[in-house]
Amino acid sequence: MTEIITTPSVILPQVDACAIERELARLWSAATEAHYAEGEALMRACLFNLVVLTDATNIAHITSIVARLTALRPNRAIVTALLNNEEPEVPARRLEAWVQAHCAFVAPGQPQVCGEQITIMAPRDAETHIPGIVLSLLEPDVPVVVWWASERTPGGLALTQLQSIADRLILDTAQMDGAAAALRAAQHLVAAGVAVGDLAWGRLTPWREQIAQLFDAPPALQRLWSLNRIVIEYRPRGMTAALLLAGWIATRLDWRLSGRCETGGILTRTDGGEIMLEFVSVETGSADILASVTLQTADSRFSVHCSASGDHLTASATIDDLAPVERAVRLPPLDAAALIIDELRLARHDLIYEAAVRQALEFAERLAMPAPE
Repeated sequence: MTEIITTPSVILPQVDACAIERELARLWSAATEAHYAEGEALMRACLFNLVVLTDATNIAHITSIVARLTALRPNRAIVTALLNNEEPEVPARRLEAWVQAHCAFVAPGQPQVCGEQITIMAPRDAETHIPGIVLSLLEPDVPVVVWWASERTPGGLALTQLQSIADRLILDTAQMDGAAAALRAAQHLVAAGVAVGDLAWGRLTPWREQIAQLFDAPPALQRLWSLNRIVIEYRPRGMTAALLLAGWIATRLDWRLSGRCETGGILTRTDGGEIMLEFVSVETGSADILASVTLQTADSRFSVHCSASGDHLTASATIDDLAPVERAVRLPPLDAAALIIDELRLARHDLIYEAAVRQALEFAERLAMPAPE
């Protein structure tokens, strides 16, 4: 297991790009001398810029994720955190900043690979200063990834100015308050030409893979075109994921929303047949945001269930006159660091996600969705 060491934060007396770069140079010089004296090698690396837009209450959590990212793909992280202006101890328009390094011990005898983190904290009424500082701190000639790491709906001056220079903008719509608002914000960014990555979509990858594999065999594939009912069970915080999954299924099969019902909607297949789409909120011990997905025809049933422990999925297919098929697959660790790395492996635009989010937003706006608990 890779060991990660994070240096103590060095607080800067002033917040500007020159002061931050000087402090980083001192930090690396001191670290290099210390490791050289101990006979160890230190390698500073930066494969991409990671600009994080978040809230001050999330700094510790974000720092732990950035440290894990360093072990997977070294970067320069610029974490910008906004304070609540109602806090009396926060002087108006005052910015604070500090720097630190994250170093990963990959293997004995190998150099420690290190990335760096610059954290800038500002009151909300000083947000106008953030884009200029961030732009002057970016490492040249490497991609820029902007990560909106907040439960708030994406927006604000900093995001508006920085999204134009982002090679990829990462969101987590499942963590935002209000599924429709979150999907609407994602669709707005997609429509503006931004290459959006969504951690909620990344968590659905194992589910999508298992659903697709259920229809690999010819008898199952024949029934794919006669599906007449889909039931998606989700946890209270999983409504956005359920909508995205339904959007993916509908767009891949070219179904159209034609009506609504008490628990979902009615879709029309390309042959004119109808599919009942149902969303059901359930309480479950599973750690996953979805509990199960079931797809049915008149003579078959295909389903994917998450285990109570949340560590594996069970996919099953039952077709009349054929022996049932069932398999279990372990869910890989899907923490934010791993999901971000997966997003960076994708092409600039994820066209399948963009189609799914458009359809998911239509479901959210037009269907009688169960109220979130």
